[in-house]
Amino acid sequence: MSRILCLAPSGFGKTSSFGKIPDLGIEGLNPKETFLIQVKGKPLPFVNAKDYVLTTPEELAKGNRIVSNNPEIVAMVLLKLASPNSPFKNVVLDDTNYLMQDWYMDNALKSGWDAPKKIGYFMGRLFFAIEKFQEIDKNVFVMAHGENVTGADGRTYVKFKTTGKMVDEYITPEGLFDITLVGKSRFDDATKKVVKEYITNEDEFFSSPKSAYGMFDKLYIPNDLGYVVSKINAFYGV
Repeated sequence: MSRILCLAPSGFGKTSSFGKIPDLGIEGLNPKETFLIQVKGKPLPFVNAKDYVLTTPEELAKGNRIVSNNPEIVAMVLLKLASPNSPFKNVVLDDTNYLMQDWYMDNALKSGWDAPKKIGYFMGRLFFAIEKFQEIDKNVFVMAHGENVTGADGRTYVKFKTTGKMVDEYITPEGLFDITLVGKSRFDDATKKVVKEYITNEDEFFSSPKSAYGMFDKLYIPNDLGYVVSKINAFYGV
């Protein structure tokens, strides 16, 4: 159904946005309908973390969460989950940038100048797998760090942070998604608290967020992927 790219800096709460956190008003995604691919095996920061049961790429049916920074394994698992026979309606790929960064750090001395080409190749396979979700009644969320680029109009374009120019020049990750949400933090003077939101479309400061016209009735929404899925389902009449 939809391919959603969520770009925000470390500490924003990208991982928190798909878990259940009642104190923050975050409903998150239903673990019974969600498969989580973690590139980094960090603890899940929400109360229903135990509902994400760790399994292996060979035995996906025995759980709903794997941990792997191997790009080939991640692409293979995504292709399996993109099957109409998969029971999961939502797939989350968290800390996506580290697929490139970890591989580069592990192989820089061995691969030399071939490293950017190899990164470009396996990221191409990864995005090929993500593209399959457009053909089925499922959503895939790609959580990643962004990199700010100032445009000619002075606004900020937040791009998918990559390792190697090949991914930027020949793949352009942002163009492969139906929805791009950009994380934004602000201080609320009334509550004296930091408010973390996703931007759903272009505003006066950011030119990169995008979504179908009418899908979201607000420009700034909570960092809650459960809320995002409810809006996608309403838009497509699911």
